[in-house]
Amino acid sequence: MKEKKLIIARVILTVLTVAAVAAIFFNSSQSAIESTERSSPLTDWVNGILSGLSIPFSVTEKFIRKLAHFTEYAILGTMLSVTYYLYLLKIRTALISTLITGAAIAVIDEIVQLFSEGRSCQISDMLLDFSGVAFASVIVMLIIRLIERKRCNKQPDATSK
Repeated sequence: MKEKKLIIARVILTVLTVAAVAAIFFNSSQSAIESTERSSPLTDWVNGILSGLSIPFSVTEKFIRKLAHFTEYAILGTMLSVTYYLYLLKIRTALISTLITGAAIAVIDEIVQLFSEGRSCQISDMLLDFSGVAFASVIVMLIIRLIERKRCNKQPDATSK
């Protein structure tokens, strides 16, 4: 039964991870005008909240875009980490696989933008994207490590009988 649950979890997470990559590539395929139409209202909304809280600070559309890059790649890093861990069952191997895959997706994502009207390929965005993957994957692997340690501590010692 445990093996069946593992297979189901692997399939579900693989599908969700592929969907996340597709969403990232879809976002990159949008023209600069379409991208602005999506980020401008969010910038206005955040600034409205800051103003309403009497915080003497506002965010720029560029900040919102960079935050979106980091966030979507942090989500991807989380999904890749858990997916790879479920297949490999080794933290170090899953982490390395996640980082390599995340870097490759970040590079491909920026190349996709070369073909979108008004968009460009930015090395700084690749690094920011990779940072999102790295940040999330390290957090996920630390959590997995804590869970593994907790499980090991709960298992009765066979030598104590």
